[in-house]
Amino acid sequence: MTFPLASRWLQLTALLTMLAPSSAFALVCTPYDSGEAAIHGDLGSTVAIPVSLPNGDIVWRSEPLRIEVECARDDQPSAQEEVFIHLNPDDLVIGQGIRAGLTLNGIDYLQDSGRISTGALLTPCLENDATVERCPTTRFNLAFSVFIQKFGATPPSGVASHLLDYRFFELGGAGLDRKPGRNLSYVINNLTGLRFVACDAELQVLPETVEFGDQAIQQAAVGKVFAARPFSLLTSRSCDSPFSINARFRPVTGSVSGDLLIPANNHSLGIRIVSMVNGNTLRYNEPFHLADLLGATHTARADFNAELLWNSSRPRTGPFNAEVMVDLFYK
Repeated sequence: MTFPLASRWLQLTALLTMLAPSSAFALVCTPYDSGEAAIHGDLGSTVAIPVSLPNGDIVWRSEPLRIEVECARDDQPSAQEEVFIHLNPDDLVIGQGIRAGLTLNGIDYLQDSGRISTGALLTPCLENDATVERCPTTRFNLAFSVFIQKFGATPPSGVASHLLDYRFFELGGAGLDRKPGRNLSYVINNLTGLRFVACDAELQVLPETVEFGDQAIQQAAVGKVFAARPFSLLTSRSCDSPFSINARFRPVTGSVSGDLLIPANNHSLGIRIVSMVNGNTLRYNEPFHLADLLGATHTARADFNAELLWNSSRPRTGPFNAEVMVDLFYK
């Protein structure tokens, strides 16, 4: 009387075994030109986070990275597989008062956003593929940057994180492979350098508008400087918390060509920014060291020249304008 029940139970067990995923059926994704699966970045220095910054402000961002990735199977399943980015694969809390994220194709994904499709697909192995080495692979470029935001309550100690390293993401199939060290991951080291400070920096741009006035067109030659005007960035702090400041000139209007900002209404000229301290040309959208507000130093001034250069040997007459935002980064 009990045999039919036993038969159904055994049949159900067999069906569950057939449907259960095998840990051997996994993707292995690594940098194409390197055997190292983990790519390490570093904060580079301490990062000061003003407590007055609003939630969501980015306090640190990595340089844009572009990695050629190759994915292969470690067994021969018949189904097609999609390659995913798994955010925060170790499921760690990065710290207090901060959260992490990834920028991919211009979209910001936060650390709790799960997985993101790369759009790359790994086709099935053919029946006549005798070994896994003969199965198809897929190769694609992964372009990304990672960032840290200010978010949530500020820790009383001022220390934002106690982690020595943090994995922002790991590549893999639909399910996260729990065999460490096999798949490409991106790791940031030394998060203990993230700290909160009591105030932020005040910034003045003197003058706020750089007027070149009327300029005569004569002896126009590409690359020739035909006018220059000085301006300054004045920074200050109102508290005793010490910090250093990096800055960048981020164009709001116009287009960037090399180290020139080309006004939208006159492409025959370009605007270049040069440090009056060392004579170096400052490239747009790239951070540079601006000031050290340390110890008894509560104010600092940096002087620059805005230079006009011919971008064409056939200049156009008429007015022109361009706008630049000055972004500050705390260290």
